[in-house]
Amino acid sequence: MALKTIAIFLLLTTAAWAQPWPQTPPRIGHLKLKQEYWEYIKEAAQRYDISPFLIQAVCAIESRYNQEARSGKCFGLMQLHKDTAKKYGVDPHDPRENIMGGAAVLAHLLEKYHGNIRKVLHVYNSTCTAAYEREVLRAYRQAQLMETSAMPSGQHLN
Repeated sequence: MALKTIAIFLLLTTAAWAQPWPQTPPRIGHLKLKQEYWEYIKEAAQRYDISPFLIQAVCAIESRYNQEARSGKCFGLMQLHKDTAKKYGVDPHDPRENIMGGAAVLAHLLEKYHGNIRKVLHVYNSTCTAAYEREVLRAYRQAQLMETSAMPSGQHLN
């Protein structure tokens, strides 16, 4: 179990160290991410030293890339709870700030739970179900695979 956790942590953080990231966002299923959101995601990934593909996957599953998404007291692309947004000093209705706030939370949780992505997802989404967890992990892998398959031969994410 510990070895699996370490492997997942390395997969999540390795992409943050290997730059440049793709200019256009990798696709997740049939969802299309706006270019401006991808720029915000890359900025957040660099700021918080986490994988942009993890941020993108959470964004895809939480809101389906809908900046107007709302669920209870959670808002926007990363479905930030209003209290979490206040804690991190971001406006949850502003797409850039919503992504920055969500990325800050993910980075904090990755550090706190030593890269245990399942624990991170359970804390990030308090109503986390096994289906939610599978969706986020599948979206993360899909984005990462799409990106690496589009790289010129000889280049790899380290």
